[in-house]
Amino acid sequence: MAKLYPSDIWRRGDSLDPLEKLVALALLDYGDRIYPSQSHVAAKTGLSLATVKRVMRSLRAKLVISVKRNRKGLAYAFVMAQPDTFESVTQTPVKAQPDTDPVSQRATNYPKNYPTNQGAPDGAAGGWEVPSDVEGRIRIRDPRADLASQRKVCRRVMVQHGLTEDEARRSWRDLCLGWARTGTSAYDILKEEVQQLAGARDVRAVLLHRLKGVAA
Repeated sequence: MAKLYPSDIWRRGDSLDPLEKLVALALLDYGDRIYPSQSHVAAKTGLSLATVKRVMRSLRAKLVISVKRNRKGLAYAFVMAQPDTFESVTQTPVKAQPDTDPVSQRATNYPKNYPTNQGAPDGAAGGWEVPSDVEGRIRIRDPRADLASQRKVCRRVMVQHGLTEDEARRSWRDLCLGWARTGTSAYDILKEEVQQLAGARDVRAVLLHRLKGVAA
């Protein structure tokens, strides 16, 4: 497993704002055997707890970190996925103590070198736009939500699992409705649904059926 260095954070350039870089560097400083809660990160960075929570949600939306809840609390992992690809630089875990953040936390760290179907079109237009009312609800929950990066990665995963362009486009809207309803990003929702596909005979049909239910 590749080791992550501060330079990997700085290399993201303008894709991360100064607060996002500060919190990412603070998490990286803990290594992989420390258990920081968000309040500890706030004390370490000098930021308010509310700001740390907001920045961590933004880092998740930008696919820099993933978060999941276990018995010990929240477990963080650096994903560092680039906006145009599904490949990660590393996945160094940083575990956390219990926290009271009301937003549902789910893992976003797909396996490294997961197939990306690089030859497919980008899908940035042509019906992939999020309805304005849905986007507004998403941004109320997460003002820094990066819908473009989420759309690209989710599309690649859905196509890789056999969905057609039209099916993936409709499912993206369902994922966004689920995002607006729960506060859990489309990427996180899709990750959990994909994990339920083990043993399915018709992966495409099962995934399509499950994604139709996330908007309810």
